[in-house]
Amino acid sequence: MGPKATRLALVDCNNFYVSCEQVFNPTLRGKPVVVLSNNDGCVVSRSAEAKAAGVPMAVPYFKIRQSFEALGGIALSSNYALYADMSDRAMSLMRDMAENQEVYSIDECFLDFSGLTPDQALIQAVQLRKTLWQCLSLPVCVGLGSTKTLAKLANEMAKTHKESSGVCNLSDPVSSSQRSQMAAMEVGKVWGIGRRTALSLEKLDIRTVGDLLRAPAQQLRKTHSVNLLRTLAELQGQACIGFEQTTPARQQIIASRSFGRTVDKEQDLNEALSTFATRAAERLRADGSLATNLQIYVRGNAFDTQHARPDEAITIQLPAPTADTRQLVDAALFGLKRIYRSDHRYKKAGVVLGGIVPVDHYQPDLLTVPHPSNSTTLMRVMDRVNERFGRDALRVASMGVRDKADWHMSCSRQSRHYTTTLEDLPVFSSLGMS
Repeated sequence: MGPKATRLALVDCNNFYVSCEQVFNPTLRGKPVVVLSNNDGCVVSRSAEAKAAGVPMAVPYFKIRQSFEALGGIALSSNYALYADMSDRAMSLMRDMAENQEVYSIDECFLDFSGLTPDQALIQAVQLRKTLWQCLSLPVCVGLGSTKTLAKLANEMAKTHKESSGVCNLSDPVSSSQRSQMAAMEVGKVWGIGRRTALSLEKLDIRTVGDLLRAPAQQLRKTHSVNLLRTLAELQGQACIGFEQTTPARQQIIASRSFGRTVDKEQDLNEALSTFATRAAERLRADGSLATNLQIYVRGNAFDTQHARPDEAITIQLPAPTADTRQLVDAALFGLKRIYRSDHRYKKAGVVLGGIVPVDHYQPDLLTVPHPSNSTTLMRVMDRVNERFGRDALRVASMGVRDKADWHMSCSRQSRHYTTTLEDLPVFSSLGMS
C-alpha cells in the first residue's frame, strides 16, 4: 500500500461572538445583532441578518447606531470570557473527532482526517457539525482539502454556497460543479492573498482562482514573492504549509486597552499598567517563556482636539529574563514615571513584552542578576490561587481594588458570564431560563 492521502478539514464557527450570545439568549436568533469591541467602539462580529442589512465590519458603532437601531438591531458589548470558554469547549469536542488538531484562532481549527477514506471524511464532517450544534448550539462550516489552503477555500465556499449544507469537499474526488465554483471564487478569498496582492494580481488580469491557476508560474515569479508561488502550489494540491499540532510560543506579548474615560491622574495609569503587566506575565508563564525587555506606551484621544494628544513609549531592558509579575510591574511603573505628564489626558495604554526566550533554554551568564529563589514557586502559587478562587483574587497592590475606575472598560451592553462566573450560571425551570 502507498502512503495515505492527506486530507485536512478547516472548521470555522459562524459569526462566533454573536453565535455565543445566541446560545444563551435564543431571542437574538433571526435578528440583526452585532458585538462591539472594547468600550463599545467598533463592530467585531455580525449576525447574518446584520450582514444582510449592510452593516460593515470594523465600523465605529456611533456612525451606524441610529440607522441600525431603527432596523431593530441589537448591539452587545464584547464578553471575551464567555467566548474563550465556548471556544475551549468547541476545540475539546473537535479534538476527539480527528487524529490531530491545530488550533488556528479562537473560532477556527484544522483537523487531520488523513486516516479516513473520502466517504468517511465527508461523513465525519457532517457528524462534526451535528455534534457542535447538539452539544453547544454553535453553527459551523467545514471545508475539506488536501492542503491547508484548499481546506480554507473550501470552508469559504461552504459559507458562500447555501446548497453545500455547511460542508464543502475540495479533496479527491472533487466534483465538476465544485471545481467550477472554486474557479469562479474571487482571488482575494484565497488564504494568504491579501488586499494588496489581490490588487496587483488584478493588474495582470488575474481576478479569480481559475485565473490564478492558469497563470504561468514563471510570470508570477517575476512579479511576486515566493509566498504567492507557495499559495499557488497549495491550490494545485501540493502541500507547502505544515500541520502544527502544538501552538508555537509567542515572540511578543501585548496587553493593552482603551479606557472607558480619558484619565490624567498617575494613579489611574499605575493601576492600568500594573493590570496589563499582570495579564502579560500570566500569558508568558502559560507559554513557559521569559521576557528580556518590556515596553509601555500611552496615547491620548484622537478625537479630542482641545487637549494635547500624548503618544509616548519607552522600552526597559530587564536585568535578567523573567516571568515574575512583580518584576514586570515594577519595570512598567518605572517606565511610566519617565513619560507621564500631568497636563496630558490619556485614553489608552499598553504593555509589550519582547525578547522572549523559552524558560528551559535560557542560559544565564556569570554577570546575570540571579532570580530570587522564591520567584518561580511564588508565581506558581499565585496562578493556582487565581485559577481556583477567581482572577485577581491574589494580586499586586498597585493594581488597586476599585471596581469602577475611570480607566476600566465601558461595557454597559455586556451579557452575563454564563459559563465562567458562579453567580451568572443560568437557572432552568418550568418558566424557562433565568
